[in-house]
This record gives sequence, structure tokens and C-alpha cells, in this order.
Amino acid sequence: MFCILLLFQAYLKEKKVVITLTDTCIAAEDFLIECYGEDYFMVNNLLMQCRGKVQQACYTRSNGEKGCTRLENCSRAGWRCCYTDRCNAGTS
Repeated sequence: MFCILLLFQAYLKEKKVVITLTDTCIAAEDFLIECYGEDYFMVNNLLMQCRGKVQQACYTRSNGEKGCTRLENCSRAGWRCCYTDRCNAGTS
């Protein structure tokens, strides 16, 4: 979630300017990374946009599977993670 400061101006009958500052919070996804996805069955080098409130990484597993995952999975045996857009392209 992020907040932006909005500036509103209102004119009164006496032509005086009233300025009001208001904080407005907008719900938004905090993290975005683009990763290639691949599995042994149907997906072959599909570009995915992975969005979420939790930071994710692109991964390639020792069996050739690719995708995006939460950072905690990167410490698993056989998982190789990288942290920039499309960084798992061409890795095996």
C-alpha cells in the first residue's frame, strides 16, 4: 500500500483560496517481477508477471522447472533463484 499527498483548491465567495492537503492511501501490489515459467507438462518458456505483497524471485529447479516463488523457497535444495526481471531465461 502506498500513500500520495493530494492538493485540493477551493475558492470561496470572497475569492480567497483555501488549500487542503490530504493523505490518500491506495491499495497496490508492493512487488513485481517478470519470470519465465516452464514445467514438464504444458508450460514452455511462458513469460509471467508475478505480483504480490510478498517479495518473490525467479527460480530454476534442478529438474528444469522454472517460475516465480517466495524468497523462503530459494534456500531449498535444487532451487536456484535470481532477483531481476527475466533473469531465469535460458537457465537449466
